[in-house]
Amino acid sequence: MFFNNGINPLRRRNRFKSVQLAPLQLDIHFSHLCQRAVDKALESPNGHLDLFLRFLLGLSLKTNQTLLRGLLETTGSKHKVKETLVQYIKKKIKDSPSPEKSINLFHCLNELDDRSLVDDIQQYLKSGRLLENKLSSSQWSALVFILLSSQKDLDVFDLRKFSASEEGFLRLLPVVKASKTAL
Repeated sequence: MFFNNGINPLRRRNRFKSVQLAPLQLDIHFSHLCQRAVDKALESPNGHLDLFLRFLLGLSLKTNQTLLRGLLETTGSKHKVKETLVQYIKKKIKDSPSPEKSINLFHCLNELDDRSLVDDIQQYLKSGRLLENKLSSSQWSALVFILLSSQKDLDVFDLRKFSASEEGFLRLLPVVKASKTAL
């Protein structure tokens, strides 16, 4: 053992008074916390909050809530929290000018087990009516998400099948970048 002037420093009594801290109280509901996290992730210039956001949203799922019982208190209906978050993210997709940010938001919707926008676009793809219909910004984002996350390699991407407009081209730019050849 080490001694300092004959006194074992490891047995020395703590000379500092202990301070009792009040428990940390948060008046924020979980859905508000997630909404703020969505906003912060969208503000992030380099996407460093994207994975954290998906993790946080995953905590709201029923399966994870049962695992975390007692660690994380939720107020209100779990279904209501999920629906609130889904609607908030869909609004952000609609408002988001950046396809890259929209793609992250689609990953968030996947984390929340919501595929409604993706299903709408898949119906358009199957019907072959993409050129006939004017897509909303959220539908364009869903289309880009589907194309980028499809299992098919993007060797040749024929842009003419999807849009003749400049807006369509700009929205599909991430897909064009990911493909080996674009027509």
